[in-house]
Amino acid sequence: MADKKHSKRNNVINMRNLDLKGTTSELGGYIESNIDLNLLFIVLFLVGFGLLMVYSASSYVALRDFGDSSYFFRKQIIADVLGLFCMIVTLFVPLKKIERFKYFFLAVAIGVIFLVIPFGIESHGARRWIQVPFVGQRLQPAEITKLFMILFLAAMINSMGNKLISSWKGFLFCMGIASFASLLLYTLTDNLSSALIVFAISFVMCFVAAADYKKYIGLTLLGLAAAGGLVMYVASKEGASDGSFRLTRISSWLRPENSTETSAHQMLQGLYAIGNGGVFGRGLGQSVQKVSVLPEPHNDMIFAVICEELGIVGAIALMIMFALMIYRMYYIARNTKDRYEFMIVSGVMAHFAIQIVLNIAVVTGSIPNTGVSLPFISYGGSSALFLLIEVGLVLNIDRATRAESRRA
Repeated sequence: MADKKHSKRNNVINMRNLDLKGTTSELGGYIESNIDLNLLFIVLFLVGFGLLMVYSASSYVALRDFGDSSYFFRKQIIADVLGLFCMIVTLFVPLKKIERFKYFFLAVAIGVIFLVIPFGIESHGARRWIQVPFVGQRLQPAEITKLFMILFLAAMINSMGNKLISSWKGFLFCMGIASFASLLLYTLTDNLSSALIVFAISFVMCFVAAADYKKYIGLTLLGLAAAGGLVMYVASKEGASDGSFRLTRISSWLRPENSTETSAHQMLQGLYAIGNGGVFGRGLGQSVQKVSVLPEPHNDMIFAVICEELGIVGAIALMIMFALMIYRMYYIARNTKDRYEFMIVSGVMAHFAIQIVLNIAVVTGSIPNTGVSLPFISYGGSSALFLLIEVGLVLNIDRATRAESRRA
């Protein structure tokens, strides 16, 4: 009798194990068939690598200023975990149902900028952050504006149709709104880099949607000519202190030897860090420049620390991961059949590409300093949170495309 009971108990346990294995297998199959695992794994790798480099780049500064070498690391973990949770939630947002709220997206994109007037917190000489009540965390309105401008423009371009967005009227309407948001960012938060990024994202989205590329090519050439003229104007002046703060940055970029201890200090120390790293780097955690020499080593200049510790090989490997991420987004955009979803992915892809290129260009001294963070790598809770939400939007669209293809 005991043997029969024991045998029956084993059968029940085996059945439960089979059910559990079946459930796990089904869950794994669901995830694999509904989500672009390539993009997901790349993003998770970048988030993990970013945490590692934030700790490496910030440990000395955190210990010196706060008495805790993991101060910035712990804050970044909280932001990344919250961002990953929001990314998962975004996966299940019904995008087609929220498309009609495009003017709400615009109101949020612009309205959040005005919050810096009553609730703004000054840091590094500018009011670019707002304090979140009862949480003790700061948010940067510029990151919210980038996300909601993408959602607004995607819905607006989709409602306009090919003919209107290709006309000057449609182009000027969309770019006029984008210019207004960019101007607000610049005037109220003194954040020129974010203002330029919002403008550039909007320009790229209009370019992708339009059938006629001639005016975009002409406007791009005109913009490059204006930038070149500005550089020539600054180059014609003598001394690094002529002109405004923005012009001084350009002058310091052209003649860094004239301001080695002031406006060109960060750029020069970043270049020294890159040179110190050589091909294979000094080793993880072994950067010399990050110790009281390189300003903001865990923020805008973290790529210089990566070059010093991991060398050119590590830097190239990171850029390859970024390129693969952009390619996966392009692949998802190409496969979607819905214009609204296509425009969202295009906006997100433009955001990542622009920010990555600008950050690396600044660190390597290719362009003047603009204060742009490196996505998923630089320290910054607001940036990590809203970039992961954007990734969630892209994965959501890919999930919808796969579901539609199975129904077809």
